[in-house]
Amino acid sequence: MFFFPTINFWAVLLAAFVKVIIGSFWYSPLIQGKRWMRECGFTEADFRKGHPIWVMALLSISFAFVGAFAMAFFIPPHSNVLSGAAMGAVVSIAWISASKANTTIYENYSRKLYLIHAGYDVFSYTAMGAILGAWH
Repeated sequence: MFFFPTINFWAVLLAAFVKVIIGSFWYSPLIQGKRWMRECGFTEADFRKGHPIWVMALLSISFAFVGAFAMAFFIPPHSNVLSGAAMGAVVSIAWISASKANTTIYENYSRKLYLIHAGYDVFSYTAMGAILGAWH
């Protein structure tokens, strides 16, 4: 793109899409969904009275795109899969999970809830970094 010549927008879009897919599985009953709902005090009925699924999906992909786009600035053009994944892991551990830990302390979240969210962040941002590192 003209304004950002070093950023591959297709890679950013794929990384954002992969983050949403990972989140769909991570917070599903197959992986962490039941524990997450229990820790938050949610029931299935809570989701039926919330936002429509298409609104949540659109917002999720939008926020994931913003995160992937921002991370693309920090991954140098000479990166590869491993260095991109490492950058994603560093971003998720040092910035995102550390920030969530602070929120966890002040909002009195359980350690389990923190680990569920932090695990998703580490896994999804590492995958996004791998994509962005591999595809320039």
